[in-house]
Amino acid sequence: MNFQLLKTPFPKPKKSRKKLIWIVIVGLGCSLFILLYNPFKIAGQAGELYFKALIFSLGVLFSASVLFMEWVFPKAFPKLFENWNIGKALTWYTFVMLFTGTIIFLYKSFLGGFSEFSFLDFLYVFGRVIVISFTVAVAVVGISRLFNQKRISTLISGEDFQIQTADGKSIAINLKDILYVTSDDNYVDIHYLDNESRTKLILRSSLKNIEAQIVNPISPIFRCHRQFLINAGQFRIEKASSRSITLVLKKHSDKIPVSSKFVDTIKRVVH
Repeated sequence: MNFQLLKTPFPKPKKSRKKLIWIVIVGLGCSLFILLYNPFKIAGQAGELYFKALIFSLGVLFSASVLFMEWVFPKAFPKLFENWNIGKALTWYTFVMLFTGTIIFLYKSFLGGFSEFSFLDFLYVFGRVIVISFTVAVAVVGISRLFNQKRISTLISGEDFQIQTADGKSIAINLKDILYVTSDDNYVDIHYLDNESRTKLILRSSLKNIEAQIVNPISPIFRCHRQFLINAGQFRIEKASSRSITLVLKKHSDKIPVSSKFVDTIKRVVH
């Protein structure tokens, strides 16, 4: 397993009107799904309209549980969300689903008079909560993309990386702003954009150390040469053959060579 990937910066749970709307939409979608299929097998013991309202309320409770975890919990325990990364996000959203499943289980047990209040029934409910929420979320995302054809940026596009240097310093930098990184003996030069203006940051570090921190499967940064890391979105191919490539920085004249062993990768990511 690539444990370095787990340390990749990731968007923190944040409050926004757009996020609120999407959580409500997913919750209502879950309500409709539960109402149509009754996956929890809750038997009706009252009037039909009242029974349907109870079934529908499960999805509403789902939204309320997620909103509580996304809005209230981070505000109550802010330190838990410092230096947020993929590893913490995976743990967090597992906990969110566990919390939501527990609330749904307790509510379902209450509706059923606690006749099936057992660990096995909890697993039954929790499994269905995961399946329903995933199914509805995928459907909602698919429908939304029909109305929004803009290219979805990478999850980490707005997040800063904390780069550790050889002398113990920590530098925060956004990967989307990096143009390229080049080695210079015991130092590296990071060429990047600062408010649309080009600048350079000199760090005491090896290129290999920087690569280990910012190159991963969802990063826009790639190794192309023993002396260079590039932001694939900032370059275009000027010359190419089966064994070599020359890259040129967009809107600038900087040219970067590509070693033969990186040719295939660079051809896939630079256009």
